[in-house]
Amino acid sequence: MATLVAPTVRKKRADDIFFTTMSVIMLAIIVVGFAPSYFLRGAVFAHLPSLLVHLHGAVFSSWILLFVIQSSLVSAGNTRLHRKLGVLGAVIAGLMVILGILTPLGTIHRAAHLPSFFTNESFLIGNIFGILIFGAYVAVAIWKRNNRIVHKRMMLMANAMLMSPSLSRMPFMDRHPYLIGLIPLGMVVALFVFDLFTQKRVLAVTVIGGILFWAADPVSDWIIAMPLSHQLVLWAQHHP
Repeated sequence: MATLVAPTVRKKRADDIFFTTMSVIMLAIIVVGFAPSYFLRGAVFAHLPSLLVHLHGAVFSSWILLFVIQSSLVSAGNTRLHRKLGVLGAVIAGLMVILGILTPLGTIHRAAHLPSFFTNESFLIGNIFGILIFGAYVAVAIWKRNNRIVHKRMMLMANAMLMSPSLSRMPFMDRHPYLIGLIPLGMVVALFVFDLFTQKRVLAVTVIGGILFWAADPVSDWIIAMPLSHQLVLWAQHHP
C-alpha cells in the first residue's frame, strides 16, 4: 500500500508548490506593473480617469488576490472553503470579462496616452481578445471544477492571459516589448515542463490550452490588421 500512496503524495506536494508559486509570481507581476498608476496611488482611493477604471482596478485586483488565496487553500487541504469561494470567483470572472471589454473602449474614447509600442487598434483588440480568451479558460475550469488536473491548468493559463497589460506598464518594456508576450508564454511552457516532471507526459489539457494560448497573439494580430478593428476604434472615439 505504501508504494501506491507515496507517488500520489509526491505529486500532490509538487502540485501545491508549483501552482501556489505560480499564483504568487502572477500577483507580483500585477502589483509591480500597476504600482505606479494604481497601487502606490492608494488603489481604490487613487485619482483615476473614471468610475469604470476604478471598478476595473478593484475587480481585477480582487481576482488575482483570490487566485492566490484559492491556490493556498488547496495547498493547505481546505477544499471545502476553496469550493465556497469558487462561487465568488465565478462572479468576479464574469465581471472581469464585461469590464475588460468596456475599459479599453473607454481608454480609446478618452484618447489616453498609450505605450509607444501600441497603436489604438492593437491596444483595443489585444485587450478585448485577451479577456475573451481568459473568460473561455475560466468557463472550462468551472465546468471541470471536479477534475483537479484540468481545473488547475485551465485556471493557470487563464491568469497567464492577464499578465500582458501589467507587463506592458513596466518601464523597461519600451526597450524589450517582446517580453510582454514571451513571459506569459514562458508560464505555459513551465506548465508543459511540470507535466513532464510529474506525469511523465504532457497532458491533453495542457497541449490544447497551450495551443490556444500560443495562437492568441497571431489571431489577435490578424484581427488588428482587418478594417473592422479600425472601425471599432473610430466607434469608440466618438461614442461615450
